Amino acid sequence: MSLNRVAALSFLLLPLSLSSLAAQSDAATTLGGYGEVHYVNASGPGTPGQATLRRFVLYVAHSFSDRISMRSEVEIEDARVEAGSPAGEVAIEQLYLDYRLSPALTLRGGLLLPPVGIVNETHEPPTFNGVERPDFDHDVIPTTWREIGVGAAGAVPGLQGLNYRLYLVNGLVAAGFSGDEGIREGRQEGQDAVFANPSLTGRLEYVRPGVRVGGSFWYGGSAAQDPPLGDGTFDNAVGLVSADARLEGGGFALRGVFATVHIADADRINAAYGGQVASRITGGYVEGAYNLLRPLAPHSAQALSAFVRHERYDTQAEVPAGVTRDDALARRYTTIGLTYKPIWNIAVKGDYQLRRNRAHAGEDEVFRLGLGYQF
Repeated sequence: MSLNRVAALSFLLLPLSLSSLAAQSDAATTLGGYGEVHYVNASGPGTPGQATLRRFVLYVAHSFSDRISMRSEVEIEDARVEAGSPAGEVAIEQLYLDYRLSPALTLRGGLLLPPVGIVNETHEPPTFNGVERPDFDHDVIPTTWREIGVGAAGAVPGLQGLNYRLYLVNGLVAAGFSGDEGIREGRQEGQDAVFANPSLTGRLEYVRPGVRVGGSFWYGGSAAQDPPLGDGTFDNAVGLVSADARLEGGGFALRGVFATVHIADADRINAAYGGQVASRITGGYVEGAYNLLRPLAPHSAQALSAFVRHERYDTQAEVPAGVTRDDALARRYTTIGLTYKPIWNIAVKGDYQLRRNRAHAGEDEVFRLGLGYQF
């Protein structure tokens, strides 16, 4: 049976399975959300500082019973949406149903977040240092990445702390790939998503107090039945592999992530659309932080974390014949800053970023301030 038919059958079977459960005896609704305001001032003449209500997100969850639940997020970016303006967006960030059979198996379907890297699934402002999310999580892992699909999640039986997520989702669309932002504009984001190239994505993660280590993947075609690219399920295949780790203890916090993306037929994509798409994209970052209040008030709920993060990534790490590598896309970003949290779900941030690249072209520095919350 083809992947297309498997995907269609999965969508048909999921609601039938849900309907067989007991009535809504344990119904409950939860409201949450997050938001952030940014002030950004880049170096150079003619670049005044700018302030933006970057994101406002409402989270709604509902438990229909002790086994069936729904999760959703609605996001407004850049304060408003106005006709003719490139700024602003209203989007459903995720929306899915869970059917919990056991701790080892929850069936899931809807608009899902591929479980790739650190930030794509966990991106609320108090959960990361720095005013903006890492640039790596824009150009290499295209956060926030959401696609329509079905899958399963749960704890691996007999192995405490080990859990998994595995989804079958719609594929990327190669027409949106580019040299500078990689696969980012190939996301379909739940709107009239073409399922000609279903993709598999998943994560295996080990979690213990103070330790979180994981590995993720994505694999699927991206031709979307565009004649110049082919009509096979895995034509213009995109493969992504990522590994990440987060460690905390004694006031210290360390995190790091690495990812590599392979685009099998980048030459055909460039021939069809006249682009500069790479055959391989790679990079990552490491970050260290220390709570400066730890020696003074070790039991305080407040935290003042000084951090430094170094990112290195290249969206043209390897290119097909006929494409000249742009060294300005081999980027090196170093960010230093402070994050003050009076309570765990409020963050006041400031940072300074040095942006460099192999070509030494268009380099600058950026100063940023931010406020963020989640509830």
